[in-house]
Amino acid sequence: MNEKNNILTPSQLITKQNFGAFYTTYYKRFFRYAYYYVNDKQTAEDITHDALIYYWENKEGLSPETDVIGYILLTLRNKCLNYLKHLQVEADYNEKFVKLHEWEVKARIMTLEDADYTEIFSGDIIRIMTESLAKLPLQTREIFLKHRMENKPRKDIAREMGVSLQKIDYHINKANMHLAKDLKDYLPILLIIFCKIF
Repeated sequence: MNEKNNILTPSQLITKQNFGAFYTTYYKRFFRYAYYYVNDKQTAEDITHDALIYYWENKEGLSPETDVIGYILLTLRNKCLNYLKHLQVEADYNEKFVKLHEWEVKARIMTLEDADYTEIFSGDIIRIMTESLAKLPLQTREIFLKHRMENKPRKDIAREMGVSLQKIDYHINKANMHLAKDLKDYLPILLIIFCKIF
């Protein structure tokens, strides 16, 4: 398979043999992308296979200049988004849904919606943020998520949890300092994500 300006076009994958070689070469890369966002091996495999087959079945209607890799990554992105949004809908009716997981799904959706496909494989900020929050004491994490994710006023949280306003401020500041320490190398990106999510 020849590459022109690092772009694979439909004309280069016109035969089943060429597409088969392409499938074998790029499958793992596409799978890693899907798995990073859906965090489920079987779902990632299904999404990856479906996206590749979707390209093959629709190739005749594409422009000859279409970037095949970009097209398939866009298809993967949309399928991952649909899957995650479906999880959100299910979560709205599921009382067992964990708030930390809800935050993670929301953050993954935001990064998928904003991602340029050339940057898809470069960041692990969501994983770092999730792991950082998971290391917080339960009460600190709960207060932080209520304040940041649910937009609850500090006074309401204090009343709900039966603690003083000063205690709420202490836990919020503790969580902020903890996140800032773990994410010191990602603060510019972190600010963008938090602005959009919260």
